[in-house]
Amino acid sequence: MKKGFTLLEMLAVIVVISILSLIILPNIMGQLADKKEEISKVSQQIILSAAELYANETGNTYQTITINDLVEAGKLEQPIIDQKTGKEISLTKEISIDASGNACIVGIDGCDRITYKQYKNGEIVYFNPETGKKCASSEAVNTTGTKIGCMKWYAFNDREGNATVNVILDHNTTTRVAWNLTGSNSEMKEAKEALKTDTSNWKSDLNPRLITANEVAKITKHPTFDATQSGQSWFCLDTNKPDTTNWCSKAQGTSEYAWLFDYTYDCTSYGCDKADSSNYGYWTSTPSEDSSTEAWRVDRNGFLRSNGVADAFHGIRPVITISKFKLS
Repeated sequence: MKKGFTLLEMLAVIVVISILSLIILPNIMGQLADKKEEISKVSQQIILSAAELYANETGNTYQTITINDLVEAGKLEQPIIDQKTGKEISLTKEISIDASGNACIVGIDGCDRITYKQYKNGEIVYFNPETGKKCASSEAVNTTGTKIGCMKWYAFNDREGNATVNVILDHNTTTRVAWNLTGSNSEMKEAKEALKTDTSNWKSDLNPRLITANEVAKITKHPTFDATQSGQSWFCLDTNKPDTTNWCSKAQGTSEYAWLFDYTYDCTSYGCDKADSSNYGYWTSTPSEDSSTEAWRVDRNGFLRSNGVADAFHGIRPVITISKFKLS
C-alpha cells in the first residue's frame, strides 16, 4: 500500500516553491512591466508620428498642440489607450513640435511645451519677406512703393500662446489703385491684382493679404463695430467715434495709432509721424454692407471709412503671417 506525503515532506515542498517564487516571480513581473513599457512606447510613437505628419502637411511647426488637434485633423482615431496604465490618453495631452517638425510628448523624457512671446499692437518687427527671415533695423527700407528686401512691420491683434503673429507693413507697396474699377464691391479686383504683383517674390507661406475692417476695429478696441453688418459708422481710430468738426485732428506723432496711417498724404495734421503725398491711405479687404459700390479703407485722417471702390486714391499695405520662431 502506497503511503502519502508526510507533513515534513509537504513543508519541504512548500519551502522550495516559496523560494522559487521569490526568484522567478520578480523576473516574470519585470518582464511584464517591460512589455507594457514597450507597448506604451509604441502608443507614444504612433502619437508622435501623427504629430510629425500633421506638421509636415500643414507647415505648423514650432508650437505645442494637443492630441485633440490631431484627432480633429484626422491624424489619430479615438480612443487612444496607454497600454502601460490601461487608461485612455486625455485629448488635452500636449505635443511640442520643434522648428524642424520633430515632435515630443510634453512631460515625457524632458519634453517641455513651447511658449511664445506675445506682441503688443504696433510693436515693430524687421523682416525680409523674400528670404523669410528676421533682419536688422539698419537694413530696412521704409519708403512708399518698396516691395523687396528688409522692411519695417507692425504686429497687431496677437494672442497669448499663438505660434504665429500677423504684421502689417509700415508703408504702401502700391501707392494708388482702385479696389474694383467696375464700381462694384462684389469682388476685390484691381487691389487684389496689385497685391499679387507686389508680393510675387515673397515666401508663399507668409500668405500676403490686406487687413480687414474688423481687424482695424479690434486694434482700436471699438466696442460695437462689425463690418459684416449694415449700419456701421465710420470712426476716428483714437476715439472710436466720428468727428466731422476736427476730422480726427491731432498734433504730429501723437496718435496712438500713428503706425496704422503713416506715409499717407498730410497725415501729420492728424497725428501720424511721416507724411507721404503719393496716397491718401490704403484699402482693407472688406466691402461695405450698406453700399454695393463702396469698401472700407484706412484714411490719412486717422479714421476707418468706406469709399467708392472705383476711386484710385488709396493704395495697398500688405499683411503677412510670420512664425514666431523666425522672429526669435
